[in-house]
Amino acid sequence: MRAFLQAFVGCRVILMLTKFYDFNSGRVTESSLWRSTDYGTTYEKLNEKVGPKIILSYLYVSPNNKRKIMLLTDPEVESSLLISLDEGASYQKHSLAFDILSLLFHPEQEDWILAYSHDQKLYVSVEFGRRWQLVHDSVVPNRFYWSRLGLDKEQGMIHLEISVSDGRSQYITCKLQNCSDANKGKPFPGFIIPNSLVVQDEYVFIQVPIGGQPVHYVSYKRNAFYPMKLPKYTLPKDLQIISTDDNQVVAAIQGLAPERLLQPVHV
Repeated sequence: MRAFLQAFVGCRVILMLTKFYDFNSGRVTESSLWRSTDYGTTYEKLNEKVGPKIILSYLYVSPNNKRKIMLLTDPEVESSLLISLDEGASYQKHSLAFDILSLLFHPEQEDWILAYSHDQKLYVSVEFGRRWQLVHDSVVPNRFYWSRLGLDKEQGMIHLEISVSDGRSQYITCKLQNCSDANKGKPFPGFIIPNSLVVQDEYVFIQVPIGGQPVHYVSYKRNAFYPMKLPKYTLPKDLQIISTDDNQVVAAIQGLAPERLLQPVHV
């Protein structure tokens, strides 16, 4: 058996979630939630408050309001979440109709959350997890992003990469609570290479299959897409965006030699 620890440190409050993994059964068999209000001098065990038989899998804290805490249960036992609005002092349990694989909190709106399920569906909540609505199915893992005020036309919009068929994806935008065909945007009209959408600051990056080779395209400030000007003797299929600060893109690029180089890329 092996123990895992996840912790959150606030101004005064410290929350710790411990999980015990049984290698024989291949699953988490026990969890405990601990809370301290005196900088870690003493801890209170909260298992009775959250439910003595509940197995917790993950602890989330709203990036915009540290008093708002969310706990996910182990989906192998039950699909539900526990919500606290008072830094973990009390919790309300809400059942889920889907299993959550990951969460993405809005950078500004404290109650807006995207949830990605095990069956590649994306859900949204504007009530900090109390109610959920399906946004889209066939969403590529980790390829969904919140819109940014001042760059996107609407604050309540999401950038998505959806799987269309084997080896083909599409980049679309959706309105937060109305992702119908009539309301979908297609910033790039054609198909893109799967797992290539990256929305970072003012930039949107995609890869497009042309002549059997991946070609990197970029959009700046949500304008039209243009091919990226990569240095000579690079392998375009192996490019990782490192930074987009100060209006300059820094990427790790695989060259014809085996080493990787960090280089500014002209876009």
